[in-house]
Amino acid sequence: MSNQPMPLRVDDKTEAVLDAFQTHGYATTGYLVEQTGLTRPTLGKRLDRLYTAGCIDYVHEPTAFWILKNDPRDTEDTD
Repeated sequence: MSNQPMPLRVDDKTEAVLDAFQTHGYATTGYLVEQTGLTRPTLGKRLDRLYTAGCIDYVHEPTAFWILKNDPRDTEDTD
């Protein structure tokens, strides 16, 4: 079994989350809800997918602080 991150399909909602990370490279869950207009449950699903794909890290639990490790849009095929 491989230890490689899962591939990630970037839809419009995930795109909005990634766009919100672009300003600073980090954000709290509350900030992301505010910036994206997504509900907390929907945002949580997108954050889970980004985390599983190795794109973000959960840095500080009490503040729900996330950091962007790599933007999957930077590695998508352009063919």
